[in-house]
Amino acid sequence: MFNRLLSRVSSFTGKPSGFLIFGAVFLSLFLAWQYQTGIRVGDGAVKQQQLADLLQNGLPDFSCRYSGKEIDPEFQFLPLDLKKGSTMTHVYKGKCYYVFPFYYTAIQYPFALLMGRFGSFFLSLVFGILTLRALFQISEVFQLKEKSKFFFLIFLLFGSAFSLFSTDISETIIAIYGVTQGIYFLLKEDESSNSADLILAGIFFGFAAFFRQETILLAASLSLVYAFRIFRNPKTALFPFVFGTFLFIQAAINFSVVGHPLGSRGYLQESSSYRLIAQIYYLGQLVFLGKGSLGLFGAYPALAFIVLWRPKSDPLTRILYGLVIFILISGFLTSTKFWQGVLFGPRFLMTILPFLLLVLFSILEKNWEKLSKPFKIAVVLFLSYSIVGGVIFDRLYYKFTKSIVNEQKELSDHTSKIVIYRKGSVFLPSNSFREEREVYEIDTAESFDVLLEKLHTIGKTQVTVVGFKDAYPKDILVPKSEHFEFKNRNFYQSPSINMETLEIIKVHAKPQR
Repeated sequence: MFNRLLSRVSSFTGKPSGFLIFGAVFLSLFLAWQYQTGIRVGDGAVKQQQLADLLQNGLPDFSCRYSGKEIDPEFQFLPLDLKKGSTMTHVYKGKCYYVFPFYYTAIQYPFALLMGRFGSFFLSLVFGILTLRALFQISEVFQLKEKSKFFFLIFLLFGSAFSLFSTDISETIIAIYGVTQGIYFLLKEDESSNSADLILAGIFFGFAAFFRQETILLAASLSLVYAFRIFRNPKTALFPFVFGTFLFIQAAINFSVVGHPLGSRGYLQESSSYRLIAQIYYLGQLVFLGKGSLGLFGAYPALAFIVLWRPKSDPLTRILYGLVIFILISGFLTSTKFWQGVLFGPRFLMTILPFLLLVLFSILEKNWEKLSKPFKIAVVLFLSYSIVGGVIFDRLYYKFTKSIVNEQKELSDHTSKIVIYRKGSVFLPSNSFREEREVYEIDTAESFDVLLEKLHTIGKTQVTVVGFKDAYPKDILVPKSEHFEFKNRNFYQSPSINMETLEIIKVHAKPQR
């Protein structure tokens, strides 16, 4: 009975429409489970704020709205600023910008106008389904059997972070689609003398690079491999040429908007120092384990069976060589300032992960009958381990987002219209509260008085100081002040945040005799 059911389901997913319908239905249900009103923290919250600011500013103004710009034109109290050692905002020509690509904000814009906050999640869902379509096209090139397609789809949806990226606020899924679709056209290189495949590959990689900068390293790695074929087949130069054209266009736009060819991320990368030993360790994190996050083989040990693949003079071999170069370059050139993981798998290698998993299933299918029983058992155990790990991670993320919703409610209920975060405690930007707040960040106790003075001069006398409870217990949450005294103090503690609302009263200096 099980075999008959498996045969029917695999027959359904073995067709393009069935593959997409199965994946789309699953991802839609997954999104319904994970959505939780759309409230996000960290990167996701800042991307939400970036979009909210564009909706207020209107195209093409991608600067951030800073509530204290009039009283603080130097952006001394701008939350998460690079100059204070954070990684989210920076200042250029009298305006502040977020470090995330404004191209992602721009592509969200029409969806947000039509669907509100949910539009960002729907955009990810659309690109997740488009990626499934590209993966099915590649599975046809690999001549994968129906059952292998089905098991690959199940593994991708349950055993990897693909489902999460396809249903969350992230530009990564857009880059995954561009890379996967681009690889499909590279795989067709030997099939046809038509230059269109190489041009399309360059276009899709160029499109992906607008959203994730590691795609630049990926395209460069592949171009390095293809450079050895230019004399034998000059048309292969079309791929790096087309990609390079897109990269030049992006650099020109970046420079015109934020003054750096690599965009706002360029400023962030420049703020990081380079140490070879740290980069070697970082490569180990990407591939195996580090900082509590599993790397590529740590999360997907079955990828070790790619050793069964035998190199040939074909597009797949060239692509896999390029991917190996990309992984090595990523380890040595990606800034160690960034946390590389998503707890289960490396996020800076997510662009190539779906394709690598598909290659794995193709190799396993071709070699399955040759494998000994112990090897087959190892394959099943490794794949099962990834599925269990993926499901656990998805469950943990669900609990985490649920806790964020609760914290958001607590902050909205117990803060005044002016929120002052202690350094390292920025939890939610201004648009994430139930009603928008004025949000500031102080990096030292001395700067607290300076900010209060600025607020007092425009008649604002009630503030809420917020800090993570482990770093800022009640007795040190509110810095001491030499120029103000505090009345009507109201302290509140949520599960992870301490907050105290207070009235500020200017203390006039006593005249000296």
